Amino acid sequence: MDQYVAIDPLALLLRPDIYIRLHLPDPPPPDIWIAQVRAIVKTMTSAERQAALTRAKALGTYANALAKEIAPG
Repeated sequence: MDQYVAIDPLALLLRPDIYIRLHLPDPPPPDIWIAQVRAIVKTMTSAERQAALTRAKALGTYANALAKEIAPG
């Protein structure tokens, strides 16, 4: 029997503590978590920022492809 496992792309992009905050039962409004992300980004090293940016761009590519397939013909 085939079994598939889904991976949330945000789990690959964000640090665990940020990912957990975004997936609590009642996530905060965007302006709150954006402020939190900005604060954490300020503490990242150059290498961490570059790695996160690379993952974010890849995630954007996947999101754009998904939106294109979902959009009406």
